[in-house]
Amino acid sequence: MPTTTILLLLLAFVVSAGLSAFQYLYKTKERRLQNALFGTLRFITLFSLLVLLINPQLKKVEYFSEKPELVLAVDNSSSIAGFGEVERVQEFVRSIAQDENIRERFDVEVFTFGRNLEQRDTFTFNEPQTNIPAALKGLDDLYEQKTAPTILITDGNQTLGEDLLFSAQKFKQPLLPVVVGDTTLYQDLAISRVNTNKYAFVNNWFPVEVLVNYTGKTKVTSQLRIRSGNVTLFSENLTFDEDENSHVIEAKLPSVSVGVNSYDVQLRPLPDEKNVLNNSKEFVVEVIDERTSVAIVYNILHPDVGALKKAIVSNQQREVVVEQINDFNRSLDDFQLIILYQPDRSFKRLMDQLEEEERNQWIITGPETNWRFLNTQQEFVQHEITGQPEEYFPVLNENFGAFQTEDIGYSSFPPLKGNFGELEFSENIEILLYRKIQGIESKAPLLAVAEQAASKKAFLLGADLWKWRSQVYQDNASFEVFDALIDKLVQYLSSGKRKERLSVSYEPLYHGSGELVLTAEYFDKNYIFDPRGELILRLTEKGTGKEREVPFMLNGGNYKVDLSNLSPGEYNFTAAVSGENLSERGSFRILEFDVEEQFSRANLEILQKISTNNNQDLYFLGDIDKIKKNILSNDSYTTIQKSRENNVPLIDWYYLLGIIVLALSAEWFLRKYYGYI
Repeated sequence: MPTTTILLLLLAFVVSAGLSAFQYLYKTKERRLQNALFGTLRFITLFSLLVLLINPQLKKVEYFSEKPELVLAVDNSSSIAGFGEVERVQEFVRSIAQDENIRERFDVEVFTFGRNLEQRDTFTFNEPQTNIPAALKGLDDLYEQKTAPTILITDGNQTLGEDLLFSAQKFKQPLLPVVVGDTTLYQDLAISRVNTNKYAFVNNWFPVEVLVNYTGKTKVTSQLRIRSGNVTLFSENLTFDEDENSHVIEAKLPSVSVGVNSYDVQLRPLPDEKNVLNNSKEFVVEVIDERTSVAIVYNILHPDVGALKKAIVSNQQREVVVEQINDFNRSLDDFQLIILYQPDRSFKRLMDQLEEEERNQWIITGPETNWRFLNTQQEFVQHEITGQPEEYFPVLNENFGAFQTEDIGYSSFPPLKGNFGELEFSENIEILLYRKIQGIESKAPLLAVAEQAASKKAFLLGADLWKWRSQVYQDNASFEVFDALIDKLVQYLSSGKRKERLSVSYEPLYHGSGELVLTAEYFDKNYIFDPRGELILRLTEKGTGKEREVPFMLNGGNYKVDLSNLSPGEYNFTAAVSGENLSERGSFRILEFDVEEQFSRANLEILQKISTNNNQDLYFLGDIDKIKKNILSNDSYTTIQKSRENNVPLIDWYYLLGIIVLALSAEWFLRKYYGYI
């Protein structure tokens, strides 16, 4: 208790005693026993009231025992049912969770996992995906401050997440794997992956890469075929053995018909192969009949030119021509977009032609830009002539609506180099990035777009764009998000049509066990994203004609509808806006594909490695008694006695209030009894 509080309590004692003595002893001529009794009761009342006003803090220590947790993490995916282990898993969990000795020693908690981790003790074994690393991370976070040995009941086959062995090494709790499923090594061929471009161009060839794996010890042969309908487009004979157990097959297929084309990759099964569901995969390629051509015209060599070209051609639908302005004599009809890098007077003829023919263009300026010339060539941005350089940091405009974009980490980007001076800009431009100068944000544009008649324009008022691409790679180990930004900008600029007010993003082919989400963008008449729209998706299943309506839900900067529960089949859809004459149609197909059925055996090897790395035994469903014995005999899983210290204010002590009431009541009754009232 603090010294100040002790001194206040002593002072309260003295004051209470003094007042009581003054009232009942000093002022009273007769020294009677009643006065001493009244004085004592008055002292108790006054002292208790003063103590309540001082309100000292009392320390209260509580002792309690905390048992360790025993976590049962059960794989709830459909592969467990496929192995026919449902009843054995349920019996295993029931035997552990209801054992009296274990319940006396542990607090038992049961979790299930598939795509997500859930706390429950009922199992469905119908989860279409397995993410064991996510389950381990969730348990790690949940029991971060506790001792919680975890029994992992799984077949070890995962379809989502990072490397399981790496996740298990990071797991901070004792991990006891229990193997579920057949561990017999059968001969099995599997198509593990098919890689191809999403788009191809008509009357061209597109590459396909197929990864094939073999499990077994004897030498076998098979044939890989790629078919479109009833036509075989590619075939190759393959040989496997214990050492050469995988192949990467590269094929080039013709793209003949425009539209979405389906292809089927098939691997001829072995005579005694148990699981043939993983011997085929289907993929689609959209064949288009045009390619976006972009010209980058420059007069000074700069790394930005190369960075722009790499970002643009990362999309297979784009092709880029880079030429010095004095050598550029191509027809503008060959290009959908012209990029003018730091233009000067040598660009006059080209820029006049672009304006006359109303061509799409993107002007990038920098320290070498001739603003005296550029101010006369266009009216959207006018820059003060100072001849001094300046650096500008980007700030994202959250209300940008020309096309959908997001923050790709602009706050960490290095500055772009531009020109110092005041900037005047037209109200007709839409700003994607504002300027921040020396820590001060402005409303002046750094990156903006504009539409004029039949053409579109963009302005990037700073050089060293290549540093942004490098920063994105440093932050993400990939150029993808930067290249995606440039791709969206190029797509917007190269389009000859004004953007649609309603657009829906979807894939033509989905796997039955995967996520199926459609997203939509809806803009008002000013082409600004409108979050107030009521978007409805009308689905029609081909063949049955069954119809249903599903509303889109607002999801940040777009609308979203989750159709993951749809059954396999072909569907037509119409997305429409209530109260507006806006709609978009399309179709997609859901394959009857269960990734969990691709596994023919439990992944015994990885579960064995996990148990070895954790210095634990590997268990099977029949080892119930063994795992009970090991858990109960482990001295590191002990009940811990802990204490909890609470500071309780005296004002919460109701007994003191009772003492005050009793003292006052006793004094009143005694005074009444002795006739003083």
